[in-house]
Amino acid sequence: MADERVAQLLREAAAMRYSRRGIVKRGAALGLSASALSGVLAASGRAAPVRRAPLFQGDKKLTILASSYFVAPAQDFYTKQAQDWGKQNGVEVTTDYVNWPDLQPRIAAAVEGGSGPDIIEMWDTWPFLYVENMVPMDDLAKTVGDTYGGYYEWVTKTASVDGKWYSVPIGASSAAYAFRISYLEEAGVTDPKKNFPKTWEELFTVGKKLKEMGKPIGQALGQSLGDPPNFAYSYMWSHGAKEVEEDGKTVAFNTPEFVDGLGAFVQGWKDAFDETGLSWDDSANNRAFLSDQISATINGSSIYITAQNAKAGTANTDYEVVVDPSDIWHAPYPSGPAGQFNLLGSRSYAAMNYSKSQDVAKEFLTWWFQKEQFIPWLEAQKGYIIPMAPGYAENEIYTGDPALAPYPGVADYSRNKGFAGPADQKAAEAAAKYIVVNTFSKAIQGGDAKSAIEQGAKQLERVYGG
Repeated sequence: MADERVAQLLREAAAMRYSRRGIVKRGAALGLSASALSGVLAASGRAAPVRRAPLFQGDKKLTILASSYFVAPAQDFYTKQAQDWGKQNGVEVTTDYVNWPDLQPRIAAAVEGGSGPDIIEMWDTWPFLYVENMVPMDDLAKTVGDTYGGYYEWVTKTASVDGKWYSVPIGASSAAYAFRISYLEEAGVTDPKKNFPKTWEELFTVGKKLKEMGKPIGQALGQSLGDPPNFAYSYMWSHGAKEVEEDGKTVAFNTPEFVDGLGAFVQGWKDAFDETGLSWDDSANNRAFLSDQISATINGSSIYITAQNAKAGTANTDYEVVVDPSDIWHAPYPSGPAGQFNLLGSRSYAAMNYSKSQDVAKEFLTWWFQKEQFIPWLEAQKGYIIPMAPGYAENEIYTGDPALAPYPGVADYSRNKGFAGPADQKAAEAAAKYIVVNTFSKAIQGGDAKSAIEQGAKQLERVYGG
């Protein structure tokens, strides 16, 4: 009889993801003995942690710098993880989160001054810029990769430096079109979940109707890390242009197809888009969408997750969320004459070599990337960070909600910064200067796509040396 109850509790704990407290409470209800309950706790991985002496003695400190989270509960979760580890190991841990556009200037200031955060979140190609300032991480990065089934190619192409690791990948926030089902229906799209515009031309046509309804498309084109480059690079590639050829030197930005495509976008901007988007950063379109000002926008899954949280009464935005999550769906990017493309590169965590706490930083990262910490952090993100490796790609956060299906699928049609060349230091420099993004902004402001592309090509030639 006891064995049947033990088996029942084990099944329930796995299916319902009971906490240690939940297992104890349910075990008591089933009348299990203390020894039987201890066996369930051990088998389910919820046994009480073994108390041990702190790893470090004395006045040890660790500062972590990262971009602010768009899924706020996940940021709180990470902070708690870091604080708990610090308390257990005799380390005073500080976590510092900054707006996305402010992250790279903070890194540059720390590197130039030779002091600052001990651990820093790097975005895709940044390790190429700061490789001389980062602690080699080959052993840990390879161990983490092996643990989760080997990194995807898009991860190794963007986060490693000439085949070596100076940071440890975490995956990436990907992008798709978030849209209001009801507004697309009102604009004449039948069954928008299946029939979101498949081409940019179709999108501009539907967008014109949406703007006439007072619900334009939103697109951030300010100097920010996420949505502006996600759109600009993808649209560029889909119209037959790229920063550089495969040789990494020959600039291939100024093409007739791209001139025509950017000209079409300039007109589409007037007809279909919220024209204040020129100054938007990565948070502005979230606010505009959830405040019912726009009908569609390129974004990570955070808009949908925030709407869910708001409906549950757990959102902590500084504005009122008025959009119900049931009216939100997502679609892959539209295609252009040259195909369908998306920008994708992995974020990673690096320990800095100016730090006096390099040993502490390595210990923390080694601990944090273990499954017991890393997988719950991903689950707290609710799928916002897509997998860096196949070992957990079937987790329910990626497969359980059909509304989010386009996000993991981004890897199927993605390219790296610097394509068709490598995602190297030059690609990182071009991205840091926002050359591609600014080409779009200049074309809109000046009304001249050809001149904007010519200027962008000259800037790229100075970077790539072609």
